Formats: sequence, structure tokens, C-alpha cells
Amino acid sequence: MAGAYKWKKLSELDINDSFFNSLKEDYPEFEEWYNKKANEGKQAFAYIDDNGIGAFVMLKVGECEEIPLANQILPKCSRLKISTLKLSDRVEGNRLGEGAIGIALWNWLESDDEEIYVTVFDKHRKLIEMLQKFGFELAGYNSRNEGVYIRSKNAINFMTPYTSFPFINKETRAFAMLPIEAEWHDKIFPYSELKNTKQDTEEFAAANGMTKTYIGFSYSIPAYSPGMPIMIYRISEEQKTFKSVVTSYGTIVRFEIIKQNWDYIKSFDEYVKLVGNKSVFTYNKIKEFYEKQKNVFVLELVYNHAFGEGCNVNHYTLNSCGIWENIHPYQAIYSMNDFRAILSLAKQDENKLIK
Repeated sequence: MAGAYKWKKLSELDINDSFFNSLKEDYPEFEEWYNKKANEGKQAFAYIDDNGIGAFVMLKVGECEEIPLANQILPKCSRLKISTLKLSDRVEGNRLGEGAIGIALWNWLESDDEEIYVTVFDKHRKLIEMLQKFGFELAGYNSRNEGVYIRSKNAINFMTPYTSFPFINKETRAFAMLPIEAEWHDKIFPYSELKNTKQDTEEFAAANGMTKTYIGFSYSIPAYSPGMPIMIYRISEEQKTFKSVVTSYGTIVRFEIIKQNWDYIKSFDEYVKLVGNKSVFTYNKIKEFYEKQKNVFVLELVYNHAFGEGCNVNHYTLNSCGIWENIHPYQAIYSMNDFRAILSLAKQDENKLIK
């Protein structure tokens, strides 16, 4: 049976699963703490498959206290604490570990907490590397000699799409659009209207990772570039103007032209390597695109945010508001004002998303 991320009550998980052994070794009080939280009805975000638990995340919103460190004291402020974050060796470094950290950051985005932090022993190098990839910085060491890794909404690092995830830089001047057929959209992205709750969307997204890879082919090569925010436009084949909608947005990590005007820019092996394991396309489909399409590109993006059920913005509304440009969306470039208008139509709090 394939594994899946689920929000689970602690009482539904087996504290005797070998997954928890290292936590019991590192924290002698862990089992007592766990049972106390289980009795309080607390939840965790856990990945479970036939081998047992593979990832475990617990969040505490609204903590407001000083954090004593060896070299300084971090002053009181409202923080989201990742009270437990553990990834087994079999998921560290892949999309499941990325998904666990991504969901913690999505919850931070939606909260009113100024900072987010987690404590980790130095021996957990792979986990630390992933945290640093997502913008967490070492503030110092606590009395247990754990590293305290922290992010602040007042100091977002926009150097990469990951260190800034899931926020958009207020200085951004150009936004792109990714038009994607409904069939592929619903497999690559957690299509909000098919998910009944926020938890459903989180579970779907985390299991598929925050990094998405899409193979595109169009009449001409799009005007995309790494670091550019990109809105996701789901194309419906029925009642297109009312059912084709902007559902979410991300930030471009990589854009590689594979084939242009029938000329091969990348070899087939290079192309397959670029696609990696983050695409929903089968090997035969990947090969078919390479052989039969005039223009082929590989787009890798990090999935910043979904608007949510009932908040998607359709083509009719975009057109009525003068946002829809009279060119193919692959070629359209949108302004920050356009993006803010779409956020407003999608009932999103731009002050939380744009920093």
C-alpha cells in the first residue's frame, strides 16, 4: 500500500513504533510528554506507509516567551514552534521531507506569528540542510546543546525561491502565468475545489512535495525565468470562460528549453534527468513529447500557496476586471498590481503573502 501524509491524533499513533526510538534516546522525557499530549487530544502531521511512520511534525501556534541561548536571549515575540520534527532516513532529502517542512511553513504563513523555529541536534545533518534550504538560520544553541533554527517574517531571505517560501517579494515587478490542462493540473497540484478541507489539501500537497516539475509544449517558448512568481491557471474543456480558473501560485526554480522550433537543445538523457521524479508524466509520455512536439521545455517551481475552495478566480472575472491580457497566457507578463488584484478576487490577505 502506498504511503500518505495524514493529520492524526497522537492517540491514533503507536508510541512503540521504532520510528520514535531516537526521540526517546535524545529526550528521556519524550514518552511522558507524548502521552500527556495524546491525552489532551493533540494532533501531528505524519507520513505512514507499510514500513510504519516515516515523518512526524507537531506544531504549536502562538508561543510567546524568551528563548535563552548560550550566546544571547531571543526576546519574546509571537512564534510558531515546530515542537517535534523527525524524518526517517528513508524520507530525508526527498519530496516527503520537503513536504513536511512546507506544511509547517504554510501554517506559519496563515498564522499571526512573527517567527517560526525548531530545535535540532547537530547530528541530524540532512534535516538541518533541508531546514537551511527553506530559509531557517541558526540563532545559537540552547541548554540541551540543540541548534535553534529560526525564520522571521520581518527578514525574509529572497535570494532563492526556497529561502523565501512561501512568500512573494513586494519588490517583484513581473509575474508569469502557467496554463495547464485540468487533467494534469489536478495530478500535479492540490486542486482546491476537489479538496473538502484545508487538511485534505495539506495532506495531498505534502505527499507530492513542494517542488513541482511540468513539461510544457507551446507554439512559442514562454517568457519565463528563474525566480519569477508564476500563477497556476487550470484550463477546463467545458464552459471555459467560467470554469477555467487561477487556483494558486508558485515561484520558478528552473526553466530549461529542451527543444525549440524542432531543434533539440538537450539530449533525451539530459531531458529525462531534468524531469526527475517530480513529474506525473509516464516515461512513454515524456518520450512522446520529446519526439513529437515542436517546442518542449521543463519548468520546475516551488508551490507557494493555494487559494482554497471557492476562492479560485475564473477567466470571465479576470477579463471583466481588465487583468486578462489579449495574448496567450504563456507569453503574458503581469504586474504587481495585477497580482494584488487577483489576490483580492481570491479573498486572500495580501499582507500575509507579500513581504
